[in-house]
Amino acid sequence: MAVSGKVYSKSDFSVGIINKNATAFETAAANDAAYELLPVINVSAPVLNLVESGEIRSNNAGMVELDIDQFRTTKGGFITMDFEVPAERDLIVRMLANVLQDHGESGSGPYVHTIQATSGAALARPDFTGSSTAGIPSVFDIGLYYPESAQDKMITSAVLQSLTMNFDMADGRCLLSGTFYSGMTSSSKFLVEQTLSANSAAPTLSSTSPTQIESYFNVKKLDVDGTSLADMVITAVSFTFENNVARVGRDSSGDAEAYAFGIPSVNITGEVSLMYDANFDFGSGGNVLQDFISGNTATLKLQQGDGTVSTAGEMNIECEIYSTAVNLDPNADTGAVITIPFKVVQPTSSGAASGTAFKFEYADSTKSTGW
Repeated sequence: MAVSGKVYSKSDFSVGIINKNATAFETAAANDAAYELLPVINVSAPVLNLVESGEIRSNNAGMVELDIDQFRTTKGGFITMDFEVPAERDLIVRMLANVLQDHGESGSGPYVHTIQATSGAALARPDFTGSSTAGIPSVFDIGLYYPESAQDKMITSAVLQSLTMNFDMADGRCLLSGTFYSGMTSSSKFLVEQTLSANSAAPTLSSTSPTQIESYFNVKKLDVDGTSLADMVITAVSFTFENNVARVGRDSSGDAEAYAFGIPSVNITGEVSLMYDANFDFGSGGNVLQDFISGNTATLKLQQGDGTVSTAGEMNIECEIYSTAVNLDPNADTGAVITIPFKVVQPTSSGAASGTAFKFEYADSTKSTGW
């Protein structure tokens, strides 16, 4: 066979998702579904984590494993796939709702979406085989479009295992990155050599007129050293959500029968970088190091808009953070910057959960039934 001289770029590959009701958890991804193409920045291939083993055995005169000693099966495996996309107005909510498996909705254009972990609305472990309400449980089928014919792939019943939401003032926009996870690895659920027909001529974009979410906040406040909600100048802030999703059981094909979620916990971590100034320094009343030394938590509040979340694109983020370090970079190009890595914790009162651990509110034009 002669060498092929054709070379492909990342722009020749596409990744699409489609929401499905959790009642269809065991239903294979379809090649005629209208997958919504994600605006991926870097394309990653799915990684197959299969059950396998191989060892040298008796009755082997040599010291190298035999080919017949090797074992591999698609039953009991799982798939992961990394991604990075710009956060778009009609995408960010469904991604965050998926990784936390929480979502509430109000209003009627714009729709106000709330995703939260509070003492009054604690995160609940979803039933991935139950009926979805308001988009929860949230499950995706994934279509992978390849440039050559009959080489597309499909992943069945995937969820986000992790998601990072990064607001970097230097880049100017919010970026989402993370990992999809699926416990469906049989030949009937992880499908290869496919032709995804619905989007072969005119791909369905996640948004035909996307509005990218910018990295700015009208309100940026943080408790510090006994001072409540001091105003800060930030250079970057990020949140990472990890839910420890894992497959459970094996059906007759070896695929997952359900997913375990949040065992032992859902972890929300992050990092905020802010200017070393009169409000945040190392002196009394604004000492960023004192809260770390004392083990005090702090309330972080960020707002895009006036705080009412009544217009499409407005956003509120509130969380209770526990700093895990305090770093100072006096050599930063913008001036001395303090960076505080943190984890989100549930505040308490008299030992009982009380208040907000994490709350995200966002207004957009898409109802969850349109996901």
